[in-house]
Amino acid sequence: MKRIKEIQVKNFKAFQDEQPFKINGKNVLVYGNNGSGKSSLFWALYTLLQSSTKDDAGVQKYFKKYVDSDNSTHQTLKNVFVDENEDSYIKLTAIDTVTGREDIYTISHDTINTNNDDDTLIQELNLASDFINYKLLHNFYRASHKQEVNLWPVFEHDIFPFLTEGTKNWLEDIIKSKTRDVPRTPKGAVASRERKARYEQEIRDLNDKIQNLLTDIQNNANSFIKDHFFNGKDVIRVSLDFLKKFKFDNIRHNLWGDNREGYRHDQLHLKLTVEVFDETCTSNWRKIERVQSFLNEAHLTRIAIGIRVGALRTRPLASARFKILVLDDMLISLDLSNRMDVVRIILNKESKSDLSFFDDFQKIILTHDKGFFNLIRRNTDEEQWVYYNFTKDESDNSAPKIKEDLTPLQKAVKNFEENEFENCGNELRKEAEAVLTAFLDPTMKNLNKDFESLSDKLEKAFNIVSGQRLQKFKQVFLSDFEINKLRKIKTDYHSDSTIDQAEKDKLDRMKTKLFDFLIEFNEKGNRKELLIKDTKEILDRVMNAASHHGENPLYSHELKDAIEKIKNLKDYLNE
Repeated sequence: MKRIKEIQVKNFKAFQDEQPFKINGKNVLVYGNNGSGKSSLFWALYTLLQSSTKDDAGVQKYFKKYVDSDNSTHQTLKNVFVDENEDSYIKLTAIDTVTGREDIYTISHDTINTNNDDDTLIQELNLASDFINYKLLHNFYRASHKQEVNLWPVFEHDIFPFLTEGTKNWLEDIIKSKTRDVPRTPKGAVASRERKARYEQEIRDLNDKIQNLLTDIQNNANSFIKDHFFNGKDVIRVSLDFLKKFKFDNIRHNLWGDNREGYRHDQLHLKLTVEVFDETCTSNWRKIERVQSFLNEAHLTRIAIGIRVGALRTRPLASARFKILVLDDMLISLDLSNRMDVVRIILNKESKSDLSFFDDFQKIILTHDKGFFNLIRRNTDEEQWVYYNFTKDESDNSAPKIKEDLTPLQKAVKNFEENEFENCGNELRKEAEAVLTAFLDPTMKNLNKDFESLSDKLEKAFNIVSGQRLQKFKQVFLSDFEINKLRKIKTDYHSDSTIDQAEKDKLDRMKTKLFDFLIEFNEKGNRKELLIKDTKEILDRVMNAASHHGENPLYSHELKDAIEKIKNLKDYLNE
């Protein structure tokens, strides 16, 4: 399996100088206000992956100096505030998690090594990955109130380029092999009529092929929406129909020429139909016309995500060595409850087998919502995630400031080392809250419940650990040990002539197992209970400044003890 070890971006979009992101194969969570550079990271990754499908000239255009009179420079993404002689580039270091081998891929005006057919890793990464932001989801239902939703532009831009067949993606195959232009032969020739007939059959086959793909995506989407947004209930279902298709006449009029996008999107129509479950209907399903007008934002976003995931499931992802999933404020229109539903799915918090395909993605989540950021961070592990904070001073043209966002425990250690004892105590309390919340609500389903104090959470965790310990005791003693065997073990059975040697050996094994269990039961189980009790007591002390009377050595000793207790508590509760 391959992972991103480091990303380096220099003078690209909002970034200036060289901005490294040393993520070491972990997932990434980023918080930053609008305009702070989050989307620049999104587009840096997207541009690097897409470069694998372009020739060198198609990549170089993103790194040219902008010249108003030169149309070839108008697609540049080079930062406009840097000197024209400054280099601009995006670098990605990939690491093999098994062998440790590293490979560096770069795109700039002068260096491009992502589109080399001798090394197809970035091509593979591009085809197996997905990028979703709010704008892309909004494109699913951006039609006016009087129009039907046409999803052809969405599929053309965001789905077909990421579906493969052989060495080409679907969009390449549709354009270059089938619909770039019609075949030309002399007029009136019999061969010409036969060739046209064969070509028109090829176009019909292409249209059928696209519809078959849409049916697969539709079925995947409906299963996903039903199972993971509505707990297996029939609520909403979608269908995708290729209504206005490729024809000899519209291909003849240059569908893919410059400035032909409007014509193309008028000639090709991929219809989204939505039905809602209604027991009063004969068929139990009621069709919703103009879904963008009559469904709320939450339902529309669920539909959009369902179709994107449905398309993702049609890809041959199992064999992919390298894949990332990049989400940029894609849930901005949803309330917290709906957002957490989607995050719970993407993180597969309930370890569902039909969501396990998400597990292999290296995830990069970007958000401008601090509360949302904190919720995800509290429910993820810093051993598997790295957290960043982006800030930008809007009063000048400076680059965003990027810093790693420390967990409360990391901040507590840092504050302790800097003798900021009060801040250390506050961060320890936050870490205890996060550890207990993750333990008590591992699937993130109770985030909107009534507030619980830290003491209440500690008590609830203690009761759960004690209950688990008692349950394990009952399971072992009521199922594995028969009462008559236990009575025999209590006696001097080795001197009992009524018991043969084989039975004595069996009782020896049972005795060893019994004592091993009791030792483990008391060492580990009792340790957890004691840790919870100790955590409560020491947090009460370190958070009560009046109990220290300004005696920093004592406070320092207790804080150091508290840091170790919280670390141990986290390790034991995560076992």
